Amino acid sequence: MPMASPVTRHLTILLTDIKGFTDKTSHKTRVDIQSMLDEHRAVVLPILEGGGGKLIKTIGDAFLMTFESPTNAVLAGVAVQEALTKLNEGRSADDRLDIRIAINSGEINLVEGDVFGEPVNITARIEGIAEAGQVYFTEAVYLAMNKAEVPSSEVGLMQLKGIPEKIRVYKVRREDPIGAAAEAPGKPRLFGLLPPRTAHAAAAFAPGAKAMPAAYAGPLPSPMRRVIALAIDAALCSMIVGAIFSGGSSHRRAHKKMTAAVPNIKMDAQGIHGTAGGAKIAFDKSGLTVVPDKSKPAPAAASDDSDSDEDFIDAIFRRIGDGDWTFALAWAFYNMLMLKWLAGATPGKRLMKLRVIGANGAPLEKRQRLARSAISVMSGSVFFLGYLWALFDPQRRTWHDLLADTRVVPAE
Repeated sequence: MPMASPVTRHLTILLTDIKGFTDKTSHKTRVDIQSMLDEHRAVVLPILEGGGGKLIKTIGDAFLMTFESPTNAVLAGVAVQEALTKLNEGRSADDRLDIRIAINSGEINLVEGDVFGEPVNITARIEGIAEAGQVYFTEAVYLAMNKAEVPSSEVGLMQLKGIPEKIRVYKVRREDPIGAAAEAPGKPRLFGLLPPRTAHAAAAFAPGAKAMPAAYAGPLPSPMRRVIALAIDAALCSMIVGAIFSGGSSHRRAHKKMTAAVPNIKMDAQGIHGTAGGAKIAFDKSGLTVVPDKSKPAPAAASDDSDSDEDFIDAIFRRIGDGDWTFALAWAFYNMLMLKWLAGATPGKRLMKLRVIGANGAPLEKRQRLARSAISVMSGSVFFLGYLWALFDPQRRTWHDLLADTRVVPAE
């Protein structure tokens, strides 16, 4: 029997997929797997259909839907992610339902209840690069949807497997209000750099704040790793400043001091303490203390470098705390460039296997990199209170993390 003639229509395609489904099912019984799929269907499908979606087919753990309206498709995707955020509260990583959502628009062929065409293939490729908990969509959707209802940001121009042309990809900016409550035009933003803070970022300053953002529920890095990463980055930045402004001899001195900057630091119940560069360092509830080690011989007399008779770490802290804006500006540019070049890390963080991500679990946006780098100077200039905040914050976030809506996590 010949196949029915295809019907060509311009529709919006939405594809969902459970993150880590194969890993989750590898150690579950058949009953547990079916229970997870039933819960997934019961939560996700009614929301998508209620937003105007039509189920074309189920592909294992994925739903392929079509929508008449690109705006309705994106809003339905956001509603699904918000419902799953609430569902996952308090759940272990193995029991969470984290899904990726990809949306595209274009002319597709409908044949016997199924859909075919390049727009469908592009949707599948976008789903493969989407972050869990996010709604990704193509430029075709962006141009056609109501932008006043759906705040968005550009992910970038992507070369997708099997697709000849690069595709520009966007994602929903969920830190802004969605739908009818979308941000009014002209609403001021902090320094013109930051989006309105999410609810969890604003609540993080509240006394006794405990909740972790649902989009990230993984392990937190130890304070020791972060302190060592900070010291390494401060050493490298100081070397750069010395090389530019003080000539080669200063550069060599900075290099020698750098090698002793972080050799013997330990962490216990009292906090972080040890020795570095000829000084005793304590980082505990009393704050940050750097005391010259009197048991070590006095440093050589000063030459042309005003910092040569100081301990290296102490010199760095004095530069920031005393308002040395040469170093402060270098520090901001160093962090901004490294976070871009090393994809959310600095050399110190890369060595200590750390990375910086958005508080919602997404990769850093350009303005987050800029804001975090600039505000880190403020964190250090006020007696390092901005850095010390991470010692007492349940989410281990500094001032620049809170204001830029970022967090530091272990690198995978």
